[in-house]
Amino acid sequence: MKIEHLQAFVDSQLVANQLLGIFEARQPTIQLYLSKVNELMESFRSFTIEHVRRSQNKKADALSKLASITFAHLAKEVLVEMLEKRSIEAQEFHDLVTNEENTWMKPIREYLELGILPEDKKEARKIRIKAPSNKIMNEALYRKYFLTPWLRCVGPNQASMIIREMHEGICGLHSGPRSIVAKILRMGYYWPAMHEDTVTLLRTCEPC
Repeated sequence: MKIEHLQAFVDSQLVANQLLGIFEARQPTIQLYLSKVNELMESFRSFTIEHVRRSQNKKADALSKLASITFAHLAKEVLVEMLEKRSIEAQEFHDLVTNEENTWMKPIREYLELGILPEDKKEARKIRIKAPSNKIMNEALYRKYFLTPWLRCVGPNQASMIIREMHEGICGLHSGPRSIVAKILRMGYYWPAMHEDTVTLLRTCEPC
């Protein structure tokens, strides 16, 4: 997210003073959490933490009490999730989609990074026209779109995964192609054949 300056507010005086070095963290687990926070703090140019007293937190307390009173007559359901590992323990993550090299993005990246154009004059002209609408940020290709922030460009494998997630994933509603494409754009992704690929993939959806 490229955040350089972070200011945190907590309602725990103990947590705030432990981070500030005023209080000592004696428990081994708390020491591990404190060490992890200190490690993360180094990634910011500046980091401050402030304890918010109860007298200064009246609005949040009032909202929490109001919510409990308003919905007291409704049936409550408590969802419990068992965490197998603490957040302070090292974990390995693997990308769901491998990097794709020879995609529609390659000629544009070569022109933006190295100034290389295809030998075919027509293709070279197309790249010159498309290039100003693209930009490389954090080693990824982005495209400027109408009335939206920069959209991240993706290859065929990533595009297929995005369509499936939008259509039949956790938040998917098995919507039509036009709705799916609009949702993908709002999520910040782009590739040239978005509508065609969405139509083709949705035809294989058995529930639809």
